[in-house]
Amino acid sequence: MKKPILALALSTLSLSAMAEGWRFAPLFTDPAFKLEPTIAATVGSAKPQSDSSATFHGLEMNVNCGLIQSPDNRIRTHISLSRADEGNYDATIFELSPRYTVPLGAGFSVGIGPSLGAVRMDPAAAGASNETLFAYGVAAGLNYRSGAFYAGLYIGARHTNDKNGVDYDGRVATLKVGFNF
Repeated sequence: MKKPILALALSTLSLSAMAEGWRFAPLFTDPAFKLEPTIAATVGSAKPQSDSSATFHGLEMNVNCGLIQSPDNRIRTHISLSRADEGNYDATIFELSPRYTVPLGAGFSVGIGPSLGAVRMDPAAAGASNETLFAYGVAAGLNYRSGAFYAGLYIGARHTNDKNGVDYDGRVATLKVGFNF
């Protein structure tokens, strides 16, 4: 019973979104659609609730969302992979965050949206087991684009599930510098 209701709800959402100019799967259905990728190096600080601040570094790619898109191409999907190496643990963080962006002028834009991901925790304590935690939260960012140059600031809040007393809830702030293609 749940599957037909879900299919009906998704169909209704898809049809109403397309009626207002929103596009479903433009990557596959719109020959004029462009991803306009950006790749950036990241460095940031995470403040897990149960520990002191951790510094992390990584890579991010963001593109125009090819799954669902607004009439004016304002949804960008950010995909990041980062690593924190701290005394009591190492963490590898994967995050997917589609964000609705609003241009501010002069190359600046702001965006906000949900985030989903996974955090792989490797505790340094002898005998402690590695855990992969499901993560979700909210992300907001300020971006600057000028030709091939890209810079950004991202802030967010993350919640993870708790496994064997291990979690990675907390706040995040990240600086990004990279290239637009």
